[in-house]
This record gives sequence, C-alpha cells and structure tokens, in this order.
Amino acid sequence: MQSISYRRKLAFGKAMASLILISACFVLVYALTEDSLGIGEAIYYASGMLIGFWFFGPQFIRLLILTFFKRPLFSYDQNNIVLNDGTLIPWSSIQKIELHDSSMNKWVQSIPPFYRLKLKNREHVDINTYHVLSTDELNSTLKTLRRVHNGASIK
Repeated sequence: MQSISYRRKLAFGKAMASLILISACFVLVYALTEDSLGIGEAIYYASGMLIGFWFFGPQFIRLLILTFFKRPLFSYDQNNIVLNDGTLIPWSSIQKIELHDSSMNKWVQSIPPFYRLKLKNREHVDINTYHVLSTDELNSTLKTLRRVHNGASIK
C-alpha cells in the first residue's frame, strides 16, 4: 500500500506563519481597547482584525492539527484508494481523476488544492491536501494516480 503523506515541518512552518498573522490581529484588538481612537480608526482596526481572523484562523487550526497528528492524506494500492476515514474507493468505480487548484469559497475563505475523483455513478469524492503538498508533489501524485487508474503497476 502506497501512502501520500506530507512533511510535518512544512505544516508546522505554515501554522507558525498563520500564528504570526493572527498575532497581528490580537495587536489590533489591543489597539482598539487601549488607545483612544477616532471612529474611523476604530472601524479600520476592527475590520482588519475580523478579516485577519476570518482568513487565517481556520487555516491555523487545520495546519496545527496536521502538525500534531501525523497520518497520510490518503493511501492506495492496485485495487483501491483508501481515504483517512477508512472509505475504500475501487479503481473500477472511478471515471476521472482531477486536481483542483486553490480557490475561494462563497464565504471568501481559502480552499486548498484537492483531488476530485469523479465516479461512474455521477458522484464525486474530494481528497483535501490542506496546503501541505508542494506544486511538484501535487502534480507527481496526480500523474501516479492516473497511471495506476489506467492499469499500470505500482512501483
């Protein structure tokens, strides 16, 4: 069984970068409570604080969890793809494998790159990567998955 895993150092580094940005939001909270600001400055600081927490808070939590609980993103063998929750997806039920780049959802939050497995029953399964794989790792994993899906052996 082959596993697609990530470097824990990378997840920790990105979590710390998010923590620095969240710390800047706490500085804005402090500035709102301690300084005598005008209404315009207060609105400016408050909006900056809320936007910072909104963008970086969820990423920080996900990356912190990935830092402390090392497990593969998913695994695969000649017959199935095994997701983290234990779901087995047979290669024969997969119609197409796609890689979707980072984007924003309708709530203007970051969606990390993910693999979408389009199944023959017109459903799809998304495998999230949580921003812990590099672009080269994403592309090489996509090539490997497509190669195994087309019947090549696992090396």
